[in-house]
Amino acid sequence: MTEEKCPQLVDYFVVAGLDPAGSWRPLDEESRASSSCSSSVGGRAVDPVTDLAVIARGLGEEVPEGFTCIERTPGGHPAELSSGLINNPHLYLCYCRGHTKPPILDLGVLYEGREVLKQGWYVVETTPYSRSASLSSGGGPAAHRVFLTYRRALDSQGLHTLGFGPAMYLCYKRAVAKANALVYEAGLISRYPEEDLESFPLPESVPVFCLPMGGTIESWPINTKYQLPVFSTFVLTSASADKVI
Repeated sequence: MTEEKCPQLVDYFVVAGLDPAGSWRPLDEESRASSSCSSSVGGRAVDPVTDLAVIARGLGEEVPEGFTCIERTPGGHPAELSSGLINNPHLYLCYCRGHTKPPILDLGVLYEGREVLKQGWYVVETTPYSRSASLSSGGGPAAHRVFLTYRRALDSQGLHTLGFGPAMYLCYKRAVAKANALVYEAGLISRYPEEDLESFPLPESVPVFCLPMGGTIESWPINTKYQLPVFSTFVLTSASADKVI
């Protein structure tokens, strides 16, 4: 008789975090490099972002003229917006710089049917090729679509109020405020099985998926009642949804 194999539930089990025996790379290094590249090119200040677009490369859409496609994250990982969806259209975010419109100040996400669009915000509902720009699969009749939203500066929000001269705007960067903390890029602490499956190698980006904000080391005073560690469990599927990690 042929021995029957038990059904396989998942392909890998992994533990992500800061490996005590590994080399730790500060997450701030990527932020500083990204900030320096985005603020100037060749010592010259770049124009503000004035337009956004979502394209479906899986459906043959090309980057619109004058736009730049964000293909990689600051850490070098794919910046695909629709990764993991069934019938993945491979959505990417594109931006355009210039001075023809007020600059874009904020980005957001709208959960259609459950949230109301705030005043002064705009929705990226379609691609430049008139296809849906929904970031979710939206397959079933009860499924809700998810769209990218943005907010522009008003023409009257410039720092110049005399009506002449170039428009000036104050720019800032948001971040999670944490004192006495060091943030490092997450790595792979352990995995099972230890060797890659021939049909499905373990993606290198799994630790970043588990801890996109990195692993944090915090310093607490001796007399402080510090917080307990936080543990989270994730399930990651492949783009075709036929593999589970």
